[in-house]
Amino acid sequence: RLFGGIYKEIMIHILIPFFNRKQLTLECLSILYKQTLKDFSITVVDDGSNDNSSEEIKSLYPQIKIIRGSGNWWWAKSLNEGLKIILPKTKLDDFILILNNDTEVKPDYLEKIIEGSKTNERAIVGSLVKNFYDQNLIQDAGRKIDWQRFTFPQLPTNSPLKVNNEVDELTTRGILIPVEVFKRIGTFTRLFPHHMADLNFSIKAKRAGFNLLINYEAVVYSKERTGEKGWPFWTNFFTRRSSSNIGANIMFIMLNTPTIHLKIKCIAIVLLRFLKAFRVYLFKN
Repeated sequence: RLFGGIYKEIMIHILIPFFNRKQLTLECLSILYKQTLKDFSITVVDDGSNDNSSEEIKSLYPQIKIIRGSGNWWWAKSLNEGLKIILPKTKLDDFILILNNDTEVKPDYLEKIIEGSKTNERAIVGSLVKNFYDQNLIQDAGRKIDWQRFTFPQLPTNSPLKVNNEVDELTTRGILIPVEVFKRIGTFTRLFPHHMADLNFSIKAKRAGFNLLINYEAVVYSKERTGEKGWPFWTNFFTRRSSSNIGANIMFIMLNTPTIHLKIKCIAIVLLRFLKAFRVYLFKN
């Protein structure tokens, strides 16, 4: 099979963790089986769903490997349990593709994303993420990290390039990872049960010498609706499911910020954001 001008047998091992939302998962799987590239396997991790998701998947797709969690695995452990099963079966040139279950892709998606890696020295490749319901809305085009302000500015969305290697971190909403990355740096840390695990992993990989890039031709369409995660005040800052979780942000800063000075500055920024939000919360209540 032709990838970058070289015939090789390459397998893409697709890993999809989920909890409930059966219909979204089934739609995602259905689209994957319409891919023009056929050399892939699928492993799903069902972390305690109570909507018969696994039973339905097993009935419709008996070839899919299903791993069942306790309901307390969250994102990082679900990924790691899947990788524990997949990695021993991989060959040297294989890839792991991690997808969210609330996504859809076009039939040539696998061809596009693997081409992005093969033509860029087996880089770790992130997808351009568009909103499924409003495809003019770009949710992720790759991000930089501004440690001075502790922000994650998005790269320009009107780039004429096929790929952009100026990214500092990648999320797991459509990320292709060569298997050698895991052999070099390990899997996802459990210090971030849910949010920040993917950002921490991609930053660690970049520091280990792997290239990160965003492939603008490999598009993932996200079915996450705007406003779905409008958390109440306390939930926003303290639940594991929120990207504003104070503990996760401080841990992320401690592990990844390049200097002591910036670590202190970034932690102060996180705490000030919380205090400002708390002040608004008190005023409203």
